[in-house]
Amino acid sequence: MKRTIFTHIVAVFFCLNLLSGCWRNDNTKGDKANLKTDSATVHLKAIDDLTVLIKKDSLNPDLYFKRAQVYQGMGDLKSALTDMYLTVSIEPKNNDYNLYTADLFIQDKEPTRAIAFLDKAISFDSANVKYYVYGGKFAYLIKDYKGALAHFNEGIRKDIFNAELYYWRGMTYKDMGDTTRALSAFQTCVEQDPKNADAYLEIGLLLHEKKDKMADKYLDNAIKANPKATDALYAKGFTQQEAGKYKESIETFKMIIDRDYKNEEALYALGVSYMQMDSIQAAYKYFGMAIKMDPKYAEAYYKKGRCAEEMKHLEEAKSLYQDCLNFKPDYKLAQEGLKRLGGS
Repeated sequence: MKRTIFTHIVAVFFCLNLLSGCWRNDNTKGDKANLKTDSATVHLKAIDDLTVLIKKDSLNPDLYFKRAQVYQGMGDLKSALTDMYLTVSIEPKNNDYNLYTADLFIQDKEPTRAIAFLDKAISFDSANVKYYVYGGKFAYLIKDYKGALAHFNEGIRKDIFNAELYYWRGMTYKDMGDTTRALSAFQTCVEQDPKNADAYLEIGLLLHEKKDKMADKYLDNAIKANPKATDALYAKGFTQQEAGKYKESIETFKMIIDRDYKNEEALYALGVSYMQMDSIQAAYKYFGMAIKMDPKYAEAYYKKGRCAEEMKHLEEAKSLYQDCLNFKPDYKLAQEGLKRLGGS
């Protein structure tokens, strides 16, 4: 949930985790340029070695598969896909190859082709429920809701206790605007998996839209199910803000700050709550902290400007409105504020 109340950003993790050894970025401090050069050297050496082996054994699909993994690690998806086409043409019924190819197509922003490989995998192993999960996710990604539901429903027929299938069926119905069926699917999901924080969160948000008092209970369940996550805390804080429970929302947003003191969204939200309580100096402080964490945070510049104006720091307010407009030239409230104070 980023700067827009109740916008729940669903992160769909399409990586199928088929690689036993992934090339990962080194996040430690050091000479990043040298690390990049060293990594490229390792990759190119691996490509050369595998190419030599392929020339000796050109019908060995595993060699192409391994080279595709190296290409993928280098970010060369086109070459990786070329090798995977060769791999699946030699051994078309190997679903490790089919699933990895589907994953590459997702990375290459070709979900329709990914679905084709998932369906191919299903044709070879129709009892494996994970293929229906991924096939449905891929269809959901391209808003093929009919195709997504077909995959999820078929998966449920094979495994009626699979919580993930119910969750994604709920997401599909939600996007289709069918909140009744969405709620039913999410409810079934948490019945099968009482620790599914995402499903509790979705139920809480949908119930909040219906102004159902049970919304808070489900948001609390989402927090209990995954105490380290912040989505449910955001949702709870914003519902409290909407209900005018500003003191409670401050407590909730501070819980996020306790976990991540650099969280500019929570800092901004704290400023809003304090502003609603007419605690202008506290609001000014938190908007400033949000700006420090994100120097391009236009909304925070505007809100801090409003606080400065309330505090009669008019020149500072003008400067802050201008800062806002530097990042969002069409921000009408900042334009009006600048005009009100005689700025250009």
